[in-house]
Amino acid sequence: MKQSLKRCEEWAISLKHNVFLWARLKLTFLYVLIIAFILIGFSLALYTNISKNLIDIGEETFAGPEAHQHFLHETLEATQDEILAIDLIVLIVSAGLGFLLAGYTLRPIQRSVEAQRMFSENASHELRTPLAVMKNEIEVLLHDPNPDKERIVQTLKSSVEEIDHMTRMAEDLLLLARADNKKELFLTRVDAGAIVKQVINSLKSIASLKEISLHHTLKDEFYIEGNNDALRRVFINILKNSIDHTSKGGTITVEGDYENGKCLLSFIDTGSGINEKDLPHVFERFYKGAGTSGTGLGLSIVKELVQKQNGEVVIQSEKNKGTKVILRFPHRA
Repeated sequence: MKQSLKRCEEWAISLKHNVFLWARLKLTFLYVLIIAFILIGFSLALYTNISKNLIDIGEETFAGPEAHQHFLHETLEATQDEILAIDLIVLIVSAGLGFLLAGYTLRPIQRSVEAQRMFSENASHELRTPLAVMKNEIEVLLHDPNPDKERIVQTLKSSVEEIDHMTRMAEDLLLLARADNKKELFLTRVDAGAIVKQVINSLKSIASLKEISLHHTLKDEFYIEGNNDALRRVFINILKNSIDHTSKGGTITVEGDYENGKCLLSFIDTGSGINEKDLPHVFERFYKGAGTSGTGLGLSIVKELVQKQNGEVVIQSEKNKGTKVILRFPHRA
């Protein structure tokens, strides 16, 4: 009994704070109110017209004045009941349809608000973690009356790493915020293959630190309707992600091909791969699988920027067998 009462109380509290449900009910009430005014006006006009027509019927049609009055009374009463019944049915149906229409109208707004809420919660959590780490390390250092130089340097280096992490996150959040405002990218004819080659050359020094072989098999030009800066960011995010998850001595290869009028760019690594349960969520903001680091925004940015260039991105991966990221863009001759 107590459990049932507790559930009812929780349901009542959640109902009280359900802003969209109350907005939906208010919209439904507004729809019904409008239809009620229309029905009242229509019903009064109909009733008045029927009454006038019945009164205009001469008494000579009936056996006498009493029969005429009885006919008028019975007919008008039946007409009134029928009009009220029809009005009631229309209002009930309108309330149901209005509730459905209000839900349909508010659904995009609700999704947007929920997405923003989740985004804010995740961003706050991700930013709070490095701040907590920095605060803890600095407090420990301050409580040490005679810290040695090595410990001070180590704490400062750790703080710089956390600051770099927050800086990258702030930049990613800004980029996603700009993508969310629906502002279209300026698209022009660009050689996606040439940009891939430039990015590979710029990242070879980072890959060499882990003795990772980073190369491509691109020979032809891959012209698409795209944006140079956005493509560069996409390729950097994919390749950096591959480098982070590829073990020492591994390989990362970029291949290019054409398929049904589209340019295909495949980024293939021999890295740790992605768990099957994580694969459907890799493009979600702030999603990080077990054993992964970073901001959890890199692949979200990739998807946003690829879609804004009329492309699509697909990831194929198997745990401990590497990952393949496939980009498809409409080819432009």
